[in-house]
Amino acid sequence: MDRSNRLVAIRHSIVWQRVPVAVSCACFVALLMPSWRESELVVSGLFLAVVLLACMEKLAATANTVAVERDWVIIVSDNLAIERQDLNASMRRIDLFCKLVAPVVISLFDSLSTKVAVWTVLGVNVLCVFIEYIAIAQVYKAIPELLRTATVPTDYGSVAVEDAPEHPTANQQSLIKSAIHLAKRAASPWREYVASPIFLASFALSLLYLTVLSFGTTMVTYLLHTGFDPLQVSCMRIGAVLAELSGTWAAPFIMGRIGPIRSGLWFLNWQLGCLATAALAFALYDSNSRLVAVSLILGVALSRIGLWGFDLSVQFLVQEGVEEDARGRFSSTEMSVQNVFEMLSFATTIVFPRPEQFKYPVFISYGAIALAAICFAAYVRKERGHLLHMSKCWGGDKMRRSYQALPGGL
Repeated sequence: MDRSNRLVAIRHSIVWQRVPVAVSCACFVALLMPSWRESELVVSGLFLAVVLLACMEKLAATANTVAVERDWVIIVSDNLAIERQDLNASMRRIDLFCKLVAPVVISLFDSLSTKVAVWTVLGVNVLCVFIEYIAIAQVYKAIPELLRTATVPTDYGSVAVEDAPEHPTANQQSLIKSAIHLAKRAASPWREYVASPIFLASFALSLLYLTVLSFGTTMVTYLLHTGFDPLQVSCMRIGAVLAELSGTWAAPFIMGRIGPIRSGLWFLNWQLGCLATAALAFALYDSNSRLVAVSLILGVALSRIGLWGFDLSVQFLVQEGVEEDARGRFSSTEMSVQNVFEMLSFATTIVFPRPEQFKYPVFISYGAIALAAICFAAYVRKERGHLLHMSKCWGGDKMRRSYQALPGGL
């Protein structure tokens, strides 16, 4: 993403994101055929193929996100004189809306036939390849600044080697140099990431991925266990997405008033406060209680405003704080950290698999959010020298002006 032609790179991400989904659908169609299902070896092979294709799709989707959200958006907003926070929010709004509509539409097709639903997904993905392939080229041609005119250097310098063999052969020297070069190339993005001035802000956002406090599969399974039916859970998810959408409108407005650093602080603490009731309910009452489930639903739904407001605030800070030739490396490393924390969230439910143990993943998730708040507070303190304008919070400036207006002044 940092070195190659922008259009070529993003077109690769489009193709390798859509084609694996289409091939996966073909595998599912085969699995739905009775003759194929009779062979356990065939079923296992097709299932393995679907998993590997999903991994490929995830990698391509990450590349596409890095290219669009952390590189193209900056150049497009600068050249079209569009407020970057507004463009970020609009794109996130479209993303959330599609995530709301897509499951509903596919569920309608699935109610007719699972095979119809699979063929629909296959057809949509094949069609989208051509639409996105052409549309992204139109954007590229419309913004000449997207064309790279210089080659980004890839030499990361030299590294001293200790404890090398006393008289290595030419082949051994070549292998050692290759190993050192590969290790250096692998470690370099991580060193850059940790050394970045906005590391703490990015790491705080990544910590939020270590959570079961979202309307994902884990929490949905818990809600179904406590007695809610699928229709009720679907309505809850719609309500949560509406809260998320409201966060995408609130974020640019608040960032425009108080800046991305302070808005990030307030949004993250809003999320922490909304989920405090849910964590407290799990601590005081039985996990299977309907009261606990309701407090969890309300807390999570309201916390989504803070989540996406904080996400957009940090995204703006990353766009502003990372140099052009390092955007891909920084954002890819950040997403790697996010995926690690997401895997850890799944690990919490592996360790505590029973519904009555769901409180422990909840406590771990809330602890991760609290740690994120601490990290971001440290970032704010480092950047601004303070967390709050106490005089403004207590109305000190207004009081001072009032006293000065009195006869004799203050």
